[in-house]
Amino acid sequence: MLTLSTCMSMFLVIGLAALCAFSLLSILRFAFWRRRACARSGARGCGGGSCGRRGGGWGRRSGLAAEMFKRRLGVRAEQQALIDPAFLDMQATLQAFREAIAATKAPVADLLRAETVDETALAAIFAVHDEALARARRELVSAVKQVHAVLDGDQRKKAADLLASVA
Repeated sequence: MLTLSTCMSMFLVIGLAALCAFSLLSILRFAFWRRRACARSGARGCGGGSCGRRGGGWGRRSGLAAEMFKRRLGVRAEQQALIDPAFLDMQATLQAFREAIAATKAPVADLLRAETVDETALAAIFAVHDEALARARRELVSAVKQVHAVLDGDQRKKAADLLASVA
């Protein structure tokens, strides 16, 4: 029988695995976008009108991050035609992953409300998480390979330096 603390520990492990799965895009989406948007507007910190918190959602923000990323790398037009679909695939993959995880919040809440923990129901929830994580990982690896193949050696070095500087 699983105790509440064991369930919470397992849920925490799944959450950390999910965090690792989309950390690449979230780094690009947040750090590059925020630094650039706030610097241009002269805003102090986030939350100002220019920070994009009103409207647009994550799609707009990740699109801005992708544009800044490409601009900093000096991506040429022929490279951009191949990179854009990869970024869109990453965006769609991460959105699907977030939706799959969010869909399991209610069943987990129901398990916590119950008198005893139903291990089979918990295993089914974790199976959904595992499947969503595996699918996201496959698609993200594919997108990263596409971008890697398009960039030249200098651009890959710049991309690595950009990622290292915001981590």
